[in-house]
Amino acid sequence: MIDTRDPARRGRTYSRSYVAPELQGHLDAGGALDVWLDGRMPIASIARISADRLRGDAVGIARQHRNNTRNAALHSCAVVVHYEDNHVSAARPDVVRPAFRQMVRDIIHGRVAETDIPLKGCIAVERERVFRLSGDGLLLLDALAMGGGVFIEDGTRVDLAEIRAELAGATTTLPAGDAEVGKMRARTKRSAADRAEEGGAYGSPRRFGWLGASQDPPRVGNQRKRDDEWPHLIAMIKARSAGRSWRSITADINKAGARTARGNRFTEQAVKAMVTNPAWWGGRVLAGELVVDAATGAPVIGEWDHATEAGDGVGYETWKAVMAGVRANRLLRGMAGDVRSRPPAGPRTRSYLFSGVLRCGRINDFDEVCHAKLSGNKASGRNEKYGDYYRCGDANCKGIGRQVAAVDTYLEGLVLDWLDVHFSGTEVQLSSWRGEQRLCTLRAQLRGIDTSLLRGEVDRADVGDLVALLRRRIAMLVEEEAEHLAAQRRRNLLLGWTRGKWEGLEFDEKRDVVGQVLSSVVVMPIPAGVSDKAPFNPGLLKVTWRQDTRAR
Repeated sequence: MIDTRDPARRGRTYSRSYVAPELQGHLDAGGALDVWLDGRMPIASIARISADRLRGDAVGIARQHRNNTRNAALHSCAVVVHYEDNHVSAARPDVVRPAFRQMVRDIIHGRVAETDIPLKGCIAVERERVFRLSGDGLLLLDALAMGGGVFIEDGTRVDLAEIRAELAGATTTLPAGDAEVGKMRARTKRSAADRAEEGGAYGSPRRFGWLGASQDPPRVGNQRKRDDEWPHLIAMIKARSAGRSWRSITADINKAGARTARGNRFTEQAVKAMVTNPAWWGGRVLAGELVVDAATGAPVIGEWDHATEAGDGVGYETWKAVMAGVRANRLLRGMAGDVRSRPPAGPRTRSYLFSGVLRCGRINDFDEVCHAKLSGNKASGRNEKYGDYYRCGDANCKGIGRQVAAVDTYLEGLVLDWLDVHFSGTEVQLSSWRGEQRLCTLRAQLRGIDTSLLRGEVDRADVGDLVALLRRRIAMLVEEEAEHLAAQRRRNLLLGWTRGKWEGLEFDEKRDVVGQVLSSVVVMPIPAGVSDKAPFNPGLLKVTWRQDTRAR
């Protein structure tokens, strides 16, 4: 089972899988799986939503599962496991969908990983919830063919051969799903370019500082400024122009009670994105360059409300001055080549054992426990004599810090003692991978075809599709095998534990061990009246251990 949610901070984007609640309740009561199935075919319910606008409430996901469970019964099937990718796009090949990939693998093997519950296919409210790109569609079809499964779309059992024919297209053109996505992207780019040349308003979702689109009264989005937000935007621009840090600007706007266009608190990245975006002075970036008039070379000023030097005290020259101090490449938009060609920063040479695990325990500006990650920092200047330090960098918190040496010494001792108790005397385990035999069979089939081709017994044109199919299936299994071996290696860092093993680990392996046994370490602020130069107090570190890592 997978679960990418962060228990410390609720977010929209996550993937997870779990036993269907109805089945889980039956099993918890001591019931048998066969009795619950009662002859029905066990299948998975897969749900996905591209944009969760309810802050991670996953209402759309829950509705899809409910409909899938109801529709499965129409085909004498029973949903035994849920897979869900929330706030995850299926139209971008660079976006990994962990739940989808796990479901495909479980279907191939006919069993749900870890639970060994049988699995013979999947159901979705529509195929676009499962795949949009042809590559993902072929992955699913190959898995169903290898595992002998079914695919139910809404209330209809789908003919897999028809889907495969649609994806293949029997032509040299892109499959329908890819073609649709490609056309949509092309239209979007074309429309953006046309609007940019004409100085038209941005067609993107509402931006902070401007009103959104409306039918009553009729209004184009991002064309008219929003009076309650505009002063905050101008204040952020002026503050950065005056040399204020991004962190202090972010803290100020959050203290003022302003919220982003989506109703969230501001982060440093959000503030940077707004201040560095030329939209506020009427400019626009297209294909990485500022849109300028072809005849004069001057920036094209858009037909939307924007700041001016005369009316707001900031404008194009202010933006150029701000951008001169920006180092992040993703924010250097529309600037001259000599600015964008700065040499990259050197590689990071210093790492800290407990950075990322340490969390801030100070009450932030919203009267909540900050819980932001503490990162390691190199000491410099007058503080260099105290050594490197961990510090909270959240813009909405006054910050909290501790010396690296003292924290590392104490926590390393705790980790080693914990490992002594829970893993001493254990043995390294080498578990077999569930797809080993299947992978061997596929490779043997491919070798057989290659041999026949070399001998001239078959024509390449006759076996081309079969070879592509075998290679695709082999690639899927090879990837799964690699992940199995990586997970086994991580687990075996703990098993067979001795103190001598710790000394032999590389630094990255030590960090891996720490991440497996520590859920978090909350660093509490130094009590009032106690000097920040007082001796290190380990009692101010609140340690939480991972419960799922214990060997005994």
